[in-house]
Amino acid sequence: MLNDDKRLLKTMAAWSSDSHTLALAFTLRTWGSAPRPVGSMLAISDNGEFEGSVSGGCVENSVIEESKEVISTGDPKRLTYGVTDDTAWSLGLPCGGTIELLLIRLNDQAFAQNLLQQSPTTLYIQLSTGKMAIGHSGHWSGELAQDTGFSQISEKLIDSAHVDAQVNEELDVFVRPFADPWRLLIVGAVHIAQPLSAMASLAGFQVTIIDPRSAYLTPDRFPELPLVNDWPDVALAELKPDERTAVVVLSHDHKIDDPALEAALLSPAFYIGALGSRRNHNRRVERLLQNDVTDDQVKRIHAPIGLDIGGSSAGEIAVSVVAQLIGIRNQRFAGGTAD
Repeated sequence: MLNDDKRLLKTMAAWSSDSHTLALAFTLRTWGSAPRPVGSMLAISDNGEFEGSVSGGCVENSVIEESKEVISTGDPKRLTYGVTDDTAWSLGLPCGGTIELLLIRLNDQAFAQNLLQQSPTTLYIQLSTGKMAIGHSGHWSGELAQDTGFSQISEKLIDSAHVDAQVNEELDVFVRPFADPWRLLIVGAVHIAQPLSAMASLAGFQVTIIDPRSAYLTPDRFPELPLVNDWPDVALAELKPDERTAVVVLSHDHKIDDPALEAALLSPAFYIGALGSRRNHNRRVERLLQNDVTDDQVKRIHAPIGLDIGGSSAGEIAVSVVAQLIGIRNQRFAGGTAD
């Protein structure tokens, strides 16, 4: 689950615990140049507070006004905003696109907390009623799941958090996945790791720092991040990098970096990168090949790490690495969901 989703759901859970009634808006469809993708969410409390975005700020004020009626009546609304001549600047999308939204009242006070506690999950919303069902590991819960006709619908739905957010008009549902988080495992708690971990967190990655040197690995240097004080091959065996995981090796110490790369190359991690010059990487490759790493495995390593933007400072290198991570992730998972 992306950090943006977690932040929104935590806010919703806090509002619900304070007995507020909430409305929830989803981006159902987009045409042309739209500022936010399908599945984007905006939560609105009955006191006017809001969290999230469905348009990057273009139509949120209008949606918040519309939410008052939805909260009052409980009836869902479908709203369309575009670049008609009369509304392009007042309510429309100056970027040139059109979006369709679904706005519903949240009737289940435990909805947000349930989503936070279950991952991966898939949310199904009945378009005509706003009723919801949550699918997790083949089990269904929620108001929609209690309806007598839901069993017929559920047979045609995929309980998977790795499908695209989409509208199914035939089944009268909107499908919104909440996938497992994208992870970034950083080996080497060096200076570059500080801006890299901060930027990657903002970009939606769940970051973990690994280093066997306890002096480097302190909460003061990496606040609010999981810290693993162990050798990287041991740590990676525990963390089990998958296809939604990137591994970045930064220590500049081959006694740390090489075991990390050997372990990462045995995993399906979608990205493996190593800090260092081309000359250093050539030496690294020689060592890895001597340790029975294959040529094909070595080719998976991105080194020198990051996009070539001509940067040299820790912050510039961090920007180049995060940009490369996002680019490779989105390119590899094009046509699927990167959320």
